[in-house]
Amino acid sequence: MPTPAPDRIRTVAVVGHSHDGKTTLCEALLHTAGATQRLGSTDQGTSIFDSEPEEQRRSISISAAVAYCDWKGTRINLIDAPGFQDFAGEVASALAGADAAVLVVSATGSVPVGAELAWEMISEAGLPCLIVVNRMDRENAAYEATVDALREAFGRKPIAVTIPIGAAEGFRGYVDLVNDTAHEFRGDGEAVDTEVPGEMREAVARAHSALTDAAAETDDSLIEKYLDGTELSDEEVRDAVHRAAFGGTLAPIICTAAADGRGAALLLDSLVRYLPSPKERVHHGLDASGKEVEILCSSDGPLVARVFRTSVDNFGKVSYLRILRGSLRADTHPYNAGRKVEERFAQLGRPMGKQVVVAGEVGAGEVAVVTKLQAAATGDTLCARSTPVVLAPMTVPTVSYSAAITAKSKGDDDKIMQSLARLTEEELTFTVDRDPVTQEVIVHGMGDIHLDVVLEKMKRKYGVEATLQAPKIPYRETINGTARVQHRYKKQSGGAGLYGDCTIEIEPLPRGGGFQWEDKIFGGSIPQQFRPSVEKGVRQCIEQGAISGHPVVDVKVRLVDGSTHPVDGKDIAFQIAGSMAMREAVAKASPVLLEPVTMVRVVVPERFTGDVIGLFNTRRGHVAGMNPLGDGRSEVTAQVPQAEMFTFPIDLRALTQGRGRYSMEFSHYDEVPAHLAQQMVEAHAKEHAAPAP
Repeated sequence: MPTPAPDRIRTVAVVGHSHDGKTTLCEALLHTAGATQRLGSTDQGTSIFDSEPEEQRRSISISAAVAYCDWKGTRINLIDAPGFQDFAGEVASALAGADAAVLVVSATGSVPVGAELAWEMISEAGLPCLIVVNRMDRENAAYEATVDALREAFGRKPIAVTIPIGAAEGFRGYVDLVNDTAHEFRGDGEAVDTEVPGEMREAVARAHSALTDAAAETDDSLIEKYLDGTELSDEEVRDAVHRAAFGGTLAPIICTAAADGRGAALLLDSLVRYLPSPKERVHHGLDASGKEVEILCSSDGPLVARVFRTSVDNFGKVSYLRILRGSLRADTHPYNAGRKVEERFAQLGRPMGKQVVVAGEVGAGEVAVVTKLQAAATGDTLCARSTPVVLAPMTVPTVSYSAAITAKSKGDDDKIMQSLARLTEEELTFTVDRDPVTQEVIVHGMGDIHLDVVLEKMKRKYGVEATLQAPKIPYRETINGTARVQHRYKKQSGGAGLYGDCTIEIEPLPRGGGFQWEDKIFGGSIPQQFRPSVEKGVRQCIEQGAISGHPVVDVKVRLVDGSTHPVDGKDIAFQIAGSMAMREAVAKASPVLLEPVTMVRVVVPERFTGDVIGLFNTRRGHVAGMNPLGDGRSEVTAQVPQAEMFTFPIDLRALTQGRGRYSMEFSHYDEVPAHLAQQMVEAHAKEHAAPAP
C-alpha cells in the first residue's frame, strides 16, 4: 500500500489491565490483516510486540511497542501499551502518540483496576475510546455483566454495538447491533453472514433499541427525528456513534476472543468505522512568538512531529515520532524547536515491533521511527526551521516509589551514573538525583517492579549490576536543655606536646534556628589565634553528630573560658578540645533526635478510607483530615515520619487493590520517640566502638 492519505489512517493505543490479552489481540489484528505470517504468542515468546528479554521472562509487556497493518485501504497503527501499573509512563507515551484508544477488558463481569486507571488516563488525554470485551472464550465468560460493570464504572458512555453469539466454548459469532445482522466465525476466525439465533432476537432488539437511543441523544436533529417516530438508518446510527466517540460522549463496545483471532476482523472494521482519523483532530502548539497556533493534519505544509517514545541500546537512540503535519524524508534535517538545535538522524522507517521497515518518506498522520537523534528526547517537537512550533507538553504520571541505588562493585560507580542517564532517556517515569544531605543516589519510579526491571535492563544493556535499598533518613540531633563543659586536651610524647583547654556553654534554639556561635572570652585565657580553632572543632562535631552520627541543629554555643600553654598550645589541640567539649555538652543537655515528617495525601474509593487510616496508624502517622470528593472517593491527609514511608506505596497498592493514589511532601522535623531514639544511639555506639585489644 502506498503512503496513505491522512483520512485513511487510524492510530490507536491499546491499553487495559495486565493479562487481559492486549498484546495477543494486537497480534491477532496483524495476522488477520496479513501483516504477519503467523499468529505471535506471548506465552511462547514469539510476539513481535514483547521482544525484550525482561518481557519474555515475566510474560508481561513492559514497554510500549508499535506495529502497523493495512486493512481494506486503511493504515492501522497499533501502539501496544503495558497493563501493569508500574509501567503507566509507557501508557502515557502510547496515548501521546495516538488519535484514539482501545480499552481491552476481560469478560469477567467486572472492571479491573488496570482498566479503571487506563480510562482515567484516556479521559485526561481527551481521546476517543473503543472498548473491547476480550476473552469471550474463557470459562464463565459474561459479556452482558461486563457491559453493565463498564457502564457502572464509567457512566453512560460505554454502549454495546455488538453482542456475542454464545460464550466460553460456545462463542461462535456476534450480532452487529447497528444493522441487526449476525455473523458466525469459521475455523480461521473469519466471520460469515448467518441468521440471528431465535433465542437471541429479544435480547438483540433490546440492545439495538439502547444503541439507537444513545445515538439519537448525541444530535438534536436525530433526537427530533427519533421522537417523531422515524427509524434512524443504519448509516445515521453508525455516523452518530463515530461523532459521539470522537466527542467523548460514547464509547462503543465490541466482543472478541483474541487467542485464535475470533473478532479480530470485527475490531479492524470498528477501528475504521468508529474512531477518528488524524485529519479529524486538531493539535495546538506555540509558535516562535509564544502565540498559540492550530496544527491540522495535512500532507501539505511544513513538518510538525512529536517524539512520543524513546529507546536506547548499545547502538544508539531510537525515537518514535508521530507526524502531525507535512512529511519526514530520509534527507530531512528537522529542527528541534524546544532545544533550538537542528537534528540529524541515521535511518528513517516505520516501526514493526522491534524491526524497522526502512522508508524514504513517512507522511502526515503516520508513525515514524528514526535512529540516532542527538538532542531530542521524549515529548520534544520536531518541525521545519522556517516555522518553529512547540507542542503542549505530554502528561506524565507522578513517580511514587524511591530507593537508593549502589553498585555491587565499587569500581562501577561511574558506570552506574552513565547507564542511569541513558535509561532516563527511555523512561518518562524514571528519574535520578542525588540527595544533598545523605549524598546517596536516589532513583524514582512507579513501583518496586518498575525499579527491578530498570536494574535488569542496566545489567543486560550496560553490564552494570546494582542493588536497591531504603534511602537513608536525614535525621538531626538537637538539645532540650543547657550545659556547661570544660575539656582539656593534653598530649605529651617526648618532644613538644599538645595542649588545648576550653569551656563552652550550650543552649537550644527554636526549630529552624540552625547554629549560633559566640565568643564570650574577656582577656587572654585563650589567645585570639586559637579561638577560631575551638569554633572549628565545635562545627566539626555539629557536622558529624554527637550521639548518633547525625548533624546537630538548633543550638547556640558560647566560648566562655579556657587556658593555653606557652609551648604546647597548638591549633589542632584546640580543635580537638572544642570537638570533645561539644560532644560532652550535647550529651548533658537533654539530647533528642529529630526526624523528617511528611504530609501525605491519599485519594481512595470511600470503601477503603478506614483501611487507609489504619495504615497510617501503623506507621506512627497522625491523621489530619478526611475530605469526601463527591465522586465516590475520599482524600485522607496525614503527617507521617519519612522513615515509615519506604514501603508505603507497596502496602497502599495491596490494601486498595491498586486504586489508591498518594502524594508526599516534606512538612517539618519532629522528635523521634524515646525508645526508637535510644535504639539508634545504641546502634551507633556499637558500630563505632573501639575494637577490643
